[in-house]
Amino acid sequence: MIKKSLLFLGNFSFSKIILAFLSLNLFIFLLYVNGIESNSLNISLKYFLFSNETIVPNSNNSKENLDNSTFPTVSKNSNLSKEYGIYNKTLCPMIPAKLHGRIPVKYFNGTFIELENSLSNLSIEKGGLWSPKECKPRYKVALIIPYRNRENILKIFLKNLHPFLQKQQIEYGIYLIEPLQNLTFNRGLLMNIGFIESLKKTNQKWECFMFHDVDLIPEDERIIYSCPEQPRHLSAFVTKFNTIVSGEALFGGVSALTKDQMKKVNGYSNLYFGWGGEDDDFRYRILQNNFKITRYPLEIGRYLMIRHTSDQKINSERFNLLKKTVERMKTDGLNSIEYKLNDMIIGKLFTKVIVSYDENYLLKKIY
Repeated sequence: MIKKSLLFLGNFSFSKIILAFLSLNLFIFLLYVNGIESNSLNISLKYFLFSNETIVPNSNNSKENLDNSTFPTVSKNSNLSKEYGIYNKTLCPMIPAKLHGRIPVKYFNGTFIELENSLSNLSIEKGGLWSPKECKPRYKVALIIPYRNRENILKIFLKNLHPFLQKQQIEYGIYLIEPLQNLTFNRGLLMNIGFIESLKKTNQKWECFMFHDVDLIPEDERIIYSCPEQPRHLSAFVTKFNTIVSGEALFGGVSALTKDQMKKVNGYSNLYFGWGGEDDDFRYRILQNNFKITRYPLEIGRYLMIRHTSDQKINSERFNLLKKTVERMKTDGLNSIEYKLNDMIIGKLFTKVIVSYDENYLLKKIY
C-alpha cells in the first residue's frame, strides 16, 4: 500500500503540487471574501477535491482587481453539481453570476411616482415583493426597517436596494414599520413587530431577516443578503460624513438572523424608548445564546450613511437597562410584546405597517 502511494505521488512534479496548493487557497479566498457560508464552502471544497472539472477564476488575483473580481466558474456537468443541485436549472446558484464588487450609491430627488416609474422594469410586485423567475431562489429574505419621517432617504434606499437585491436572485420583501406620530420611537420594538407581522402576512414564508436602518446603503454587491449559520453584522464599516465608523462591539445598522435564531434570542428588548441601547442589548442576547457574530472583511462590508438630522431624544435609561439585559432577556422580547396594528399599506415598492403601543404600560410590566 505504501509503495503504491509513493508511486502515485511520484507521478506529480513538485511544481504541480505547489500549483495545486496555491489554486486551492485562491479558491477558498474567493469564496470567503464573497461571503459564502460554511455549508457552501464545504460543498465547493468537495467539488474541488473530488471532481475532474477545472475551476477557473474570472480575473487575476492582483490586489488592484479585488474590488472588481467576479466569482469562479465551474462546469455544469459533474456528478457533484447534480448531487447538490448547485447548477440545477430550477434552483438559483449559490454564487450569483453578476456580482462584481464595489458599486456607487445612486441618489434620487424626484417624487414617489417618478421613483416607481424609474423602477417599473424590475417587475416588483405590490408590497415590495420580488422573486426571480428564471430559477428557484435559495433564500427567502424579509427586510425589516423601522421608519419615521425619512421620505427623501427612503427614496434613495428603494432606488438602490431593489436592483441590488434582484442581482442576488433572492426572494425578498421590504417592510417599513412606522409608529403613530405621537409615540416615542422604539427601534427594537419596531423590529420585533416587523418580524411578527411579515410572517403573519406571508403565512410564515420568510426564513431570513435583515434588520435594516433606512439610511444605510450597501456599497458592494458582494454583501450577500442571506443568513449564514451564525448571526451576521453586515454594516460593520459605515462611511459617515467621509469617516469610516467600525468596531467589533457594534451590532447596529444592518444585521442578519434566521427565523430560528431570532426566536431563540427572544428578539429585541421592547423597553428602549428613544435613541440608544437596543443594539447593545441585542448583541448581548446573541452572545448569551452561544452564537458567534460574523462580519465581512473591510474591503467588502461597506455601507454609506445618508446624511440626515437626528430627531430622536436620547434614552437616558439605556445604561440602567443594559445592566439587566441577561436577567430580562427570556421574558422581555417577542414573548412579551404588546402593540396594536393600526394599518397596513400595500405600496408598489414596500409594505408599510403602522402601529401603536403604550410606553408607560410596557415599562411598568414585570419582566
